[in-house]
Amino acid sequence: MDNDHIWTATGTDITVRWRLAGWIPPSELQEYKDKWAYWQNLPLRKLDDAAKQQYEAVLRKAKVVRLK
Repeated sequence: MDNDHIWTATGTDITVRWRLAGWIPPSELQEYKDKWAYWQNLPLRKLDDAAKQQYEAVLRKAKVVRLK
């Protein structure tokens, strides 16, 4: 059977087929996780402990998800 064209129903998750071809989403690659953790923590580097706690409280209030 020739797999050049395979019909898929509407609403099919195409990433399943991409994964079979070897694709890995950036959200699962450690290098991207490290990169975003670095940029998320950048504002905290020059803050004292009280300011860090206030910053974290603002992020929690805004429901911002941080990478740990």
